Amino acid sequence: MTIEKTDRQGYLFNCGAGVEPVLISACLLGIPCRWHGRRAKKRGKLIERLKKKYVLVPVCPEQLGGMPTPRTGEMLHGTGAQVLDEGLRITVPETGEDVTEFHVNGAKYTLEIAQIVGARRAYLKGGSPSCDRDAVTGEVLRRGDMCVIRVP
Repeated sequence: MTIEKTDRQGYLFNCGAGVEPVLISACLLGIPCRWHGRRAKKRGKLIERLKKKYVLVPVCPEQLGGMPTPRTGEMLHGTGAQVLDEGLRITVPETGEDVTEFHVNGAKYTLEIAQIVGARRAYLKGGSPSCDRDAVTGEVLRRGDMCVIRVP
């Protein structure tokens, strides 16, 4: 793979014939970016299968939105659509701190990355207030006409 300004298809990466970029939650690759600073269970078989077909582009929407690692755990009591359309807030249970904007901004930056690299598909960590298919980032990506796959 070589990095060029753009190739004839408009992708940032010249990946060769038949290889396209996909977004993947960075924690699924073993990067310790989850709220508690520990790694998620690495999905070795899935990763190997994806690497044969795609160029994997790791993203952590929470970090892209400005949240530190480690950080306090936050809860989404609803869906990403409710956050975007109805004003549902994402809060930290222990403190009541509103962290909604971190998640919304991170989702928007994740979509921008997808557009820059030409990704049309994303594999996101389930159970996250950002990454889950039905959470904020999943919803923003789906609204951007991306196929979003939830990885448990």
